[in-house]
Amino acid sequence: MNEKQWFAWLLALTVGAGAAVYYFLLREPAPTPVASAPPVEAPPAEPAPAPVSTEPQYPLPPASSEQAEAPLPGLGDSDGEFIDALGALLGSANAQRLLVPEHLIRRLVVAVDNLPRERVGLREWPVKTTPGALVVVEQDGDTVLADDNGARYTLAVTVLKAVDVDALVRLYRHYYPLFQAAYRELGYPQGHFNDRLVQVIDHLLAAPVPAAPIRLQRPKYFYEFADPALEALSFGQKLMIRLGPANRAVVEDWLRALRRRVTGAAAP
Repeated sequence: MNEKQWFAWLLALTVGAGAAVYYFLLREPAPTPVASAPPVEAPPAEPAPAPVSTEPQYPLPPASSEQAEAPLPGLGDSDGEFIDALGALLGSANAQRLLVPEHLIRRLVVAVDNLPRERVGLREWPVKTTPGALVVVEQDGDTVLADDNGARYTLAVTVLKAVDVDALVRLYRHYYPLFQAAYRELGYPQGHFNDRLVQVIDHLLAAPVPAAPIRLQRPKYFYEFADPALEALSFGQKLMIRLGPANRAVVEDWLRALRRRVTGAAAP
């Protein structure tokens, strides 16, 4: 299993949405009876389905008036300003250590959209590689995920807990037009990025909780879950499992807080 710095991945979750394309169907006119033939009642045309709104399912609470008045850079010119803004929130050293600085908003959008998929393209991942390898132990002839593997993420979880979710969402709201533009560039012309974010959060929170020990196998270069049902999970749900129980509980609480805010349930 190729490990990536999941903390910045979670920050990427401030940028997500659902992709749904809807069309209005028009009613065909009823056929006209032939003049020389006895009158024949035309079959009723099938009614058009009720129009489906293309409005977002989870509209993001509006930015403050001060934020709304602040001009945004173009998507292609946003790296410097956006990274500085993240650095002010996370600490410049953390931002520089964790994030890939080129095309960051686009990378974040791609990452969020791909988390529910089985495989992701790590070449465009928004975060830098984590040092070290997956921690495993041998137990009763099986290779299992070590309890110590979760310790690799403890520092990141501590940093995550210290992040002001309200401030993070304010930053997200301010730059949301750029995230939305990047999302539609992916091929979702009527999709709403915040909808996708909520979908992805719900997907991650639905990750199963396997009983310990979690057996692994290594058919080639990387470890895989020995249980086919676990190995068939998405990339994002596998990450949730590898965090370990204690870290996962913290991350789940954080994700729930984020969800409440981006759906307007607790707008900052």
